[in-house]
Amino acid sequence: MMSGPCHILIITKKKATDAIPLWTELHETNESMPDETEAEETDRLQGTEENKTISNICDVPDSLEDARRQLAFFFPNFDRKNTEQKFEKTLALIRPCVLRERRNSIMQSIKDDGFEVAMQKEITLSEEQAREFYKEHENEDYFPALLEQMTSGPTLVLALTRKNAIQHWRDLLGPKTIEEAKKVPNSLRAKYAIDNISINQLHGSSSLNDAQKELEFFFPQEHTLALIKPDAAKNHKASYFKQERVNSLVIVLDEIMQKVKDAGFTISKVKEEALTREMATQFYKDHEGKPFFEELVSCMTEGPSVIMVLTKENAVQEWRKLMGPTDPEVAKESFPESIRAQFAQNTLSNAVHGSSNREHALESIEYVFGEIDID
Repeated sequence: MMSGPCHILIITKKKATDAIPLWTELHETNESMPDETEAEETDRLQGTEENKTISNICDVPDSLEDARRQLAFFFPNFDRKNTEQKFEKTLALIRPCVLRERRNSIMQSIKDDGFEVAMQKEITLSEEQAREFYKEHENEDYFPALLEQMTSGPTLVLALTRKNAIQHWRDLLGPKTIEEAKKVPNSLRAKYAIDNISINQLHGSSSLNDAQKELEFFFPQEHTLALIKPDAAKNHKASYFKQERVNSLVIVLDEIMQKVKDAGFTISKVKEEALTREMATQFYKDHEGKPFFEELVSCMTEGPSVIMVLTKENAVQEWRKLMGPTDPEVAKESFPESIRAQFAQNTLSNAVHGSSNREHALESIEYVFGEIDID
């Protein structure tokens, strides 16, 4: 791939059809060409390397998610050039005072305006965190009141997505000052203004660059350790026969691996390995001494596990959310799309494992993979 120039193409179907399976069909058609056609093609290309089949000389994404990722890598401004409205992500804050009283109403307004909540967390900011986030306002007269507001209780932090999300959310919020917002009575800042408080109760990113920085502040890229346990690793490989190279390791993707990819995780490291008792004890050291501990260790060491480092914003909590509750019966009832709801056998053989917090994740990653640079 580094031996010379590559041609990188964007291929588009004009009709409302999915280009990816059509391109795959073209691969298959080309590979099944009769010998006579192949001979003619070979003559035409005069014996050069170009007589290889399309599938040998072209690398094409096999899903819409992969296509979007590769487009963003090679053509970062493609959407800006070709679409008037861009699918974006923006930061929204619901500040403590209004969160206590009007959470449900505000969340309904967000939903009604076509936003999806990609990520969310509730956090009580320290004064240091509030000062850091609002440092560009530190010379303003309202800064002390802003600090007091932002540290007075939990703030709801949201990553909102939709087409043209940044400008649409700002339009929905209305003017920044309460006085100006009240001139636009349907704006959220006017509707949710609080008497005797001069600070507006909702925040939105002002530009694409600000959105990226603010989202990184509250939802930094994280790494977490994830395991597909032996019971799931051997029982759920039926639906995928495709291979993908990740850090020089070829792995067979199964249904669980596809759910990992669909959830937006990057697989930064991966290997298949049977856990030793020492490794299983390290992963579950918080449970050592409990009645089920020996049975849990036995389940974890009965065969190979797929061990991964997963990366995305808020990775630790996002992976735990995708796994679902420990008890598969509870998972089926409350989170039917979760991995454990669909693939777990019982509370111990429950398909997957994940680190419980960021510190545990980093410790476990170093334990399994050594000191590695995965940033």
